[in-house]
Amino acid sequence: MLLGGNDYYELELTDETFQVLAGFGGGLSTEELCGALSGGVAVLGVLFNKNRDYDKEKIKEATKEFVESFKEELVSTNCKTIKDLFRDEMRKCIPVVDTAARVLEEVIEKYKT
Repeated sequence: MLLGGNDYYELELTDETFQVLAGFGGGLSTEELCGALSGGVAVLGVLFNKNRDYDKEKIKEATKEFVESFKEELVSTNCKTIKDLFRDEMRKCIPVVDTAARVLEEVIEKYKT
């Protein structure tokens, strides 16, 4: 999610940023919080926090809406639950990431002013 968001929204993230977030995949490596969700929240944070003078209420509301919409679409925020329902052997978690990306884009469009 973060890599795709970096390309799509031209976030200009460094390799170091991706190294810091390497453990977020696979549900924080424990199949708990879905990596597509945490990656999407990271995109929101970077996109709406370009400087120290950012709108804390806006990022809070956008994040909340993203999480709620994500859960509505994918039933849960739990990696294992989502994998059991939506992951397949051929495409792996691509269906989950595609859904999360669509939901994220809808939220960004709503809050990007």
